[in-house]
Amino acid sequence: MGSHRLSCAAALVFSLGLSACSGDDAPKSFPPADYSYLSQLHLNVASINIQDHAEPLPDSLSAKAPTPPDQALKLMATQRLIATGSSGQGDFVITRASIDRSGDNALSGVMDVSLNITDSSGQHTGTAHAQVTRRLDGGDHDPTSRAALYDMTNQMMQDMNVELAFQIRKTMMPWLTDAAGTPLTGAVKEQSLDAPGTTPATIAAPASSPTEPVTAPSTVIAPKASSSAPDAIFPTGDTTDNTGNVTAPAASTGETTAPSPRSPQPGVLKLPGNINPSATPN
Repeated sequence: MGSHRLSCAAALVFSLGLSACSGDDAPKSFPPADYSYLSQLHLNVASINIQDHAEPLPDSLSAKAPTPPDQALKLMATQRLIATGSSGQGDFVITRASIDRSGDNALSGVMDVSLNITDSSGQHTGTAHAQVTRRLDGGDHDPTSRAALYDMTNQMMQDMNVELAFQIRKTMMPWLTDAAGTPLTGAVKEQSLDAPGTTPATIAAPASSPTEPVTAPSTVIAPKASSSAPDAIFPTGDTTDNTGNVTAPAASTGETTAPSPRSPQPGVLKLPGNINPSATPN
C-alpha cells in the first residue's frame, strides 16, 4: 500500500516538473494582427505595390514569432495605405524586419520601410522613410518564447504605425487626399475672431486734410478818441517854428495823420476867477 502511494506521488512530481520545464513553450493562442482600426492614409496614385526586401539573419527569431515582423508590415500597408488617384504608383518597400537575440536574456528588433511615389511618366516624385528599433528584456521568462516574440512584434508595430504616418504627412503632403480623392492642401485656415454670422468691421483710416498754418490773431489797436473841440491847454493846428512865426500845416498826402499837440500861445493860459498871481497869502 505504501509503495503504491510513493509511486503516485512520484508520478505527480514528475508531471509538475514537465509542466514547469515547458513554461513559455506551452501552446497558446495569439490574436491575429489587425490594423484596420487605425486611420487610413489616402494617396493620389492609381496603385500601391508592396515589396519585401528584408533578409533575416541566419540565427534570426523572426520566423518563430506568431506573426513575423515582415508579415505584420505587409498587413499594415495593405490596410492603411489606400490608392485614390487615377495615375501614378506607390511602392511600399520593406528593407529590414527582424527580431534577434541580444545577449543571454534579451531581444532586439528593427523595422525599416520606405514609401516611394512615381508619376504617370515614371518619374520619382516623393519618398517617406520610417525606422524603429526595440529592445525587450526577458526577465524571468525565456526571451525566445512565442509569447515574448509576439509582444516584441506588437511593440515595434505600434511605433511603426506612428512613425510612418508622421513621415508621410511631413514629406508627402501634396500626394495625400481624402477618402473621395480630393487633395489635402495642408494649409492653415484663418479663423475669424468675430461672432458667427457677422461681417468683420472695417476700420477706415481718417482722411488726411491739408494742414493750414495757424496765425495768431492780430492785435487791433483802437484809435484814440479825439474831441472835435480844441484842447484849451494843448491846442492843435498851426505850427510855430523856432522863431515864433506861424506856419501853415503841411499839405495832405491822402493819409490821415493824428494832429500833434503843441505848446499854447502866449496869453492863452488864464487863471480862473479873480485870483491875482502877485498876491501873497496871509
